[in-house]
Amino acid sequence: MARFIGFGNVVLPVRDLPASITAWTALLGGPPAFQSDDFAAFSNDGVEIGLTAAPWVDHPLVFWAVEDIEQEHRALVAAGATAMTETSDGSLAEVGTAEAAAGDNIDPATGIVDMPGARLAVLKAADGNLIAITQEVPMDWSADQS
Repeated sequence: MARFIGFGNVVLPVRDLPASITAWTALLGGPPAFQSDDFAAFSNDGVEIGLTAAPWVDHPLVFWAVEDIEQEHRALVAAGATAMTETSDGSLAEVGTAEAAAGDNIDPATGIVDMPGARLAVLKAADGNLIAITQEVPMDWSADQS
């Protein structure tokens, strides 16, 4: 059984990322801590809110923090969850049924994604709900990220 150590963050679906970044910057009083072509993350007093334009995120997605993402991923799969991966067209597919998106640091065998400051994975529970897990990775955010 997976061991969640707490709430990691929530990712909200958006269809116009630049407009959403503007709105959330005004609401939270500062710009995102991280931003890419289809994702932005705001961090405020230990709470992280993500915005994504990825087409497979139709509802808010809660990420649960874990200490060891590989171990918890295996435990969830053993409990009946299905490992998922983002594909090149931005959709979500079961690992092994479609090619993972290229260049996004996605492990094609597990769907685990390495990104600045975190590792994350999305799995589908037997009831069809998505389960998202994240492991914090130490990072020096003051270093040049270009």
